[in-house]
Amino acid sequence: MPRLHLIAAAAFLTLSCGCSSTPAIRYYVLSPTAEAPARRAAPVAVIITDLRLPQYLERSQIVTRGGDHRLQISEYELWAGNLREDMTRVLAENLGRLLASDRVISAPHNLRLKPDYRVEVEVLRFERESGGRVGLSARWWLTRGSDAALLTSSGEMLFGAPLGENASYDALVASMSSVYGELAQAIARSIRSRGVEGS
Repeated sequence: MPRLHLIAAAAFLTLSCGCSSTPAIRYYVLSPTAEAPARRAAPVAVIITDLRLPQYLERSQIVTRGGDHRLQISEYELWAGNLREDMTRVLAENLGRLLASDRVISAPHNLRLKPDYRVEVEVLRFERESGGRVGLSARWWLTRGSDAALLTSSGEMLFGAPLGENASYDALVASMSSVYGELAQAIARSIRSRGVEGS
């Protein structure tokens, strides 16, 4: 019996040591990066009606690309919430800053707001590429708020600065935030060129 107790104690210590060496899980969020313009124009009302992601990004783990056809799924670096909802929130914040407007919201909403514009975004690819920099491929559509007439549509392929071979996930997410902010800038430029009425 004593020998069995010793074996059980050794097994418990082994399991305990194994558990204590498990890396800690870290959580990340994207952050708005846009700055408000120096000159304030009449505020526009914008609704982000939809933002779609590819299925492989619809997960809590941060995804990177190891090659043209190979994805790497992190085990301990996770998004703090739903990535699509977080991207919608950040896009609204970035557009609000760029347009100097507090009337940029996302659907669904309960506000009685008649939008000047509606924005729809489809993200095709958004991760660190195998070359070490963040790549964002997206399409977006801008429609008039009054009658949903299509005003413009565009495709964007944006890249961040090269990340070092041993770059942290903090640096990766910061680069993703920066690149995503460039998409908001492209949309804001299109809105500013049309004015408040969306005509």
